[in-house]
Amino acid sequence: MLSKKAEESVPFPASLSHEQNRDKKLKHIDTLLVSNPTSSSGSTGKGWENLYIKIKDAFGKNPQVVFTKKANDGTLLTRKFLKKGVRRVIAIGGDGTINEVANGFYLPTRKQGDNKKLVPFSKNNDGRKKNRNDFPQPDILLPINSGAIFGIIPSGTRNVLAKSLGLPQGIDECCHNYLQGSTQKIDVLTATVTNPTNRSKALTRAFLNAAEIGFGAEIIDRSKKVRSKVKNRMVSTITSVIATLPTYESNNCEIVFDDGQEKVVTKMTMGVIANGKFLGGGFMVAPEASFSDGLLDVVILKDSGSLKMLDKLANIKTGNYTDEVDVIYKQARKVSIKSKERDITVAIDGEPIGILPATFEVNPHSLNILL
Repeated sequence: MLSKKAEESVPFPASLSHEQNRDKKLKHIDTLLVSNPTSSSGSTGKGWENLYIKIKDAFGKNPQVVFTKKANDGTLLTRKFLKKGVRRVIAIGGDGTINEVANGFYLPTRKQGDNKKLVPFSKNNDGRKKNRNDFPQPDILLPINSGAIFGIIPSGTRNVLAKSLGLPQGIDECCHNYLQGSTQKIDVLTATVTNPTNRSKALTRAFLNAAEIGFGAEIIDRSKKVRSKVKNRMVSTITSVIATLPTYESNNCEIVFDDGQEKVVTKMTMGVIANGKFLGGGFMVAPEASFSDGLLDVVILKDSGSLKMLDKLANIKTGNYTDEVDVIYKQARKVSIKSKERDITVAIDGEPIGILPATFEVNPHSLNILL
């Protein structure tokens, strides 16, 4: 929680309950800061007074500040302010917060009927009973304001996206970088995954760095559950690896590239759909990835038992696949994956969002980002 002094340090009340006050001032706002005070084990909120001074120097004009309090706040707040004309949104927090804010730049819509009419996305508007092996139909992500600018100030534990983008890891350096930086258009990827509790429903989410499928996503999912009880990322991660590695089994999966141009059926241990080069822990999993090439980088670690997996993960960490016969590395504009056996978890930018079947697509040059 923020101290009373911290909340008073921003130009307008930051509490989410002060909607009316913010709306009156909104027409004067150029920049919105969306901050997660609990990121980096709470140090973002505890050190907010000093952090805000640095950020204000970088962006000027008394940027508006809002603090997230629960899951999805970053998305909802960003959408609200962009609809009302805010030009620039800066996410302050870890990779999960940054992902939420990035999703706030878009409105999911769904094609309906032969006339291709776009309708607002609704969790219950599909109505079609799906077989568990059908690929879910992706929604279209429409930008709220195609000219809006996105920026990140990494304030998490790992800051993987910042590493992939080549941004400074320190907040001071990052703010200084923005004073001299420029805006670039980058690709945004989407994941359309199956709801594990209701397989007739699907969810489409944007992501910027990478989606993990199988072994990596299982560790993320277990780590989240452990961290709800033990507030220590290192402890939760180590515990989850120890619990997952010895028993994880590869699964027979079908992988379809670019709407059927190529199909691969293989035992998959782990899959990665990447926009950036790095995963958590410094793994350079996609050495050929670029944020502006209009392509997904697809990495599939094939049939690997627990002990064999250790050697494969060492190669994945360095991105060295030259002589690696158990790794598939391809680039595509679209890839769909389904499991022929059990449920397989999918996580995007470090957050579990659903299970296979799933479809991943690239939206080329669709986001303006400060670099």
